[in-house]
Amino acid sequence: MKGLLLFIIGLFSVISSYAKCGNNGLYVFPKGKNIKQNSIFILEGYADSQGVITKLNKEYPIYLQSGDKKVKLEVLETHKGQFELTQAILKPEIELEAGLEYTLYIGGDEYIQKVLTRYNSSPITYTVLAEKDLTSPEVVGQPKVLRKEYIIAGCGPESFVAFSNPAKDDSELLVKTTVKSLNTGKKTTYYLQPTKDKIEVGFGMCSGAFRFNDGDNYEVEFVFMDSAGNIADTKADRIKFTKPKVKHFGPLY
Repeated sequence: MKGLLLFIIGLFSVISSYAKCGNNGLYVFPKGKNIKQNSIFILEGYADSQGVITKLNKEYPIYLQSGDKKVKLEVLETHKGQFELTQAILKPEIELEAGLEYTLYIGGDEYIQKVLTRYNSSPITYTVLAEKDLTSPEVVGQPKVLRKEYIIAGCGPESFVAFSNPAKDDSELLVKTTVKSLNTGKKTTYYLQPTKDKIEVGFGMCSGAFRFNDGDNYEVEFVFMDSAGNIADTKADRIKFTKPKVKHFGPLY
């Protein structure tokens, strides 16, 4: 089945310090196998695969298919991170049918197929539940800085600021995160997926949405959203923070 998208389920996370960084990869959200009829999707490209994201539905059509039913995924937004990551926010052009199992496909040349077959050989499939998600996330309280990390490791440094996550939802959560340098005024926006009760803003050895290269002082704004695109009514306050300093050394591999 030409063009079948074969890749690891889940947004790209920091590669273990015991492993070397790769040079490509495509990753998808939601991670779960069951979705609502109005689910949205995120496709993220790492390193050399970032070019695929910017050419979606141009050189690389992307769609869901169940039998002879084919549903195009429209690109709503694209965001380029500051370190080897680019993402596209996608939405089906028509409502998905309840009870069907859809497989995610991407078209393109042999380069795409060659890259993707290096990863998980299972196709990405979703079963559509007979319901829509119309409920926005509940936000209780405000995010706060929990800790800062700057680790010197073998393939390069890791640096992030962990914030508390006050949002709750029955669906998988997304956080539209905008970081502004108070020194230069530069802003970067990227959708993050919280890790349990934390939102980690920064970068790992191999990639990351945010780097702290524009001074010491920053401000972050969080907008909470679920996997159907419902946005929380409660707005989070903007939080000022300083970039992490060197804290400790990791394994030098």
